[in-house]
Amino acid sequence: MTKMDNGVEIKEIGNVPENANVILGLPDVGLVGTIAAAHIIEEMNLKEIAQVDSRMFPPVMVVHKHMPKSPIRVYGNGNLLVIISEIPITPELINPLIESIVEWLKSKNINQLISIGGIPHPKRMEIEKPRIYGIGTDKNFDKIFKKNDINAFEEGLIVGPSGVMLKKCMLEGIKAMYLMAESHYKYPDPGAAASVISAINRIFGTKISIKSLEEKEEEIRLTARDLMKRTENTLKEMQKTQEKEIPMMYR
Repeated sequence: MTKMDNGVEIKEIGNVPENANVILGLPDVGLVGTIAAAHIIEEMNLKEIAQVDSRMFPPVMVVHKHMPKSPIRVYGNGNLLVIISEIPITPELINPLIESIVEWLKSKNINQLISIGGIPHPKRMEIEKPRIYGIGTDKNFDKIFKKNDINAFEEGLIVGPSGVMLKKCMLEGIKAMYLMAESHYKYPDPGAAASVISAINRIFGTKISIKSLEEKEEEIRLTARDLMKRTENTLKEMQKTQEKEIPMMYR
């Protein structure tokens, strides 16, 4: 068990590979990260290998297949880790949680960290294929984005856990990128999650099928609506709608 001074514990319950690529899927705009992470876990049949716990978490326990689970868990195989949360990440939890996760991942000598999220678009209903925006801590990522039909996030504000993740990874010398799909703000958006997974396939040469994600779109929306409602309140607290605004110091 890794216990951080900030009150977050990461308990390993399986073998955690080193030099892995890591996908981080936290509740966000359109639940894009959580939906994408859940789909990748299921599609690749990843096994639970670690649990995250803290006194700062709400007093809840999630249940899957008759078994109680920590609301934030880590799944993996030989070269991939996926971190998923089924609770909203409140503002007071963001820094200690992300700092603990990044420090733990650094101890595992990870290859790179990919955070998945959504970026609200007022005309999402009219968009058949959501565009993907990317930002990273490595200058070479710009070439990767251009090669794989990902729009570079040129100017703006990154609000919430993924912003803290990028900052912490820069300080720790960890390669990290944040991929955002155009999405609904208040509604679970499996279509946006599918677009991000397709982008991941292009970047890493993986073959994660999105067929079942597209086929079960309405079912996923219904299943995820309660988490979306809880997440919406958190997004308002974080002023998540500010993303893509031009920061005061423009250069």
